This record gives sequence, structure tokens and C-alpha cells, in this order.
Amino acid sequence: MRSLSPSHEEVYNRQRMTLPEPKASLQLLFNRLSPAYARFVFSRLRAETRAHVAWLQPRASERVLDLACGPGTLALELARYSCCVYALDLAEGMIAEAQVAARQQCSRAIHFAVADAEQLPLPGGEFDLVTCAFSFPVFPIAGKALHEICRVTRPRGRIAVLEVVAPEDAAQRAAWDRLERLRSGGIPARLLSLADLLGLFRRAGLTLADAHVCERRRRLEDWLCGAVVEGGPSARRQLRQEFLESARGHSSGFHLERHRGHWFYCAKVARLLWQK
Repeated sequence: MRSLSPSHEEVYNRQRMTLPEPKASLQLLFNRLSPAYARFVFSRLRAETRAHVAWLQPRASERVLDLACGPGTLALELARYSCCVYALDLAEGMIAEAQVAARQQCSRAIHFAVADAEQLPLPGGEFDLVTCAFSFPVFPIAGKALHEICRVTRPRGRIAVLEVVAPEDAAQRAAWDRLERLRSGGIPARLLSLADLLGLFRRAGLTLADAHVCERRRRLEDWLCGAVVEGGPSARRQLRQEFLESARGHSSGFHLERHRGHWFYCAKVARLLWQK
């Protein structure tokens, strides 16, 4: 495996100084979220992450890129299969959390770096497998990120995408988008429908090798874990109330229900495996 070029430190310093909007705001948002988000994914989503990676059937010695890696949950699981893993994220806070987790798990098979998904500091055709989980809604130009993913994937390599998909119904999708903007403090985020995702990847010339879509029941508190709101507890309570008001009623598509003192909603999660 060739080294990242330029160095990790150079990538970090350049992007920190020169990121345009909305990337600069996205980087700040995920830096602020990183400690709470790391606690959430490692405590609540470990079993789900293992199932996702088992579905991929990674092979020993494969070169794998985990793009928008967050606190490293997927990358760490991939490393358990003896893959050589490169894990990149725009937020240095997420990379710091991932490095801590790697040290705690004594995993040395992962190379971490801060990098922009739309301008990857990587040579072409380098990876057997590229993974990207729950990130396409916040890429400013999703098609540009996908172009970079395709560029660094070797011929006949695999690209795996895990994503919460928006309802096909326009009114329900608008409700999701409004709540996501509130949760991110106004930073643009647009959930893609399954049709949107399939169209985006097929236009890139990729072949769908496998696909699964299932409903996942999530706690409202988990959704709030990803919120950055000014105003302290009162603002967070207001955001919680906004969610409950938007989600009530079967026509909303959230399928809201209360169980043992917690509110739960349903989200559709797509696992898509593509071949270049």
C-alpha cells in the first residue's frame, strides 16, 4: 500500500485553513458532535456494525477505504478481518475519537487521516473495497464524492453504501429534511430516497451486486444525540418537541410509538453493494 500523499498533517492543516462553506461548517458540526456520537455508536450500534461488515464478506489482506469513517466503528470491524484499512473523515474530532478507540482495541491495521471526500489525497485504483456509511446526505455535492470513490476503487472492486433512506412520498421527505436541518443548526442535509441512491450510482456506471432494505427502530434519544443546538437543555427540549409534533400520525412515515418510557421511530436503512 502506498502512503497517503500529502502527509496526514499536511492534509489536516490545509483543509482546516481553506475549507469553503458549507464544508467548514460541516467540519465544525462534526467536531462538536464527535465525543457524544462516539459514545453512542460504540455503546448502541456495535452488533449492527458487525452484521453490516459480515454482509460485506471482506477478505484478508484486502485494501479497504472507509470514507467518512466517523469514530471508526466500521473501520475497526473491518480490521478484525485482517484487511489493510484506511479511514478518512473531514472532522479531526472524529479521527481523534477513532484513534482512541483503535488504541483501546489494540488495532494497528488502520491508517487514519483527515480528508475531504470530494478531493481524496489518494492515487487511483488503489482499493479492493470502499465503504461509506450514513454520509451521502451531508456531502455538499454527492456526485463529486461518488466520482472520487469510483476513482480510487480498482477495476471490478466493490463499493458498499449504508444509508438511511428518505420516504418516496414528497411530504414525508420534506418533514425528514426539516428535522435534519433543525438538528444540524441549519446546515444543509438532504436524505436521499432509495430511488435517488440507485439512480446516482447507476449513472456512475456501477453495477448493483447486492441490496437489502430494512426498517430499523430507533430511540428518539439516539436521534437527539446527533443534534447541535444553541441554548442548552431548553433548546434540546424544544427540538425534541418539534420531532414529536412532526412524527405524530401514521401519515408522517415515522411510525412513532412509546415503549417503556422511551419514544421510538422507524427508519429505513439500505445496504447497497456495487461493483465497478
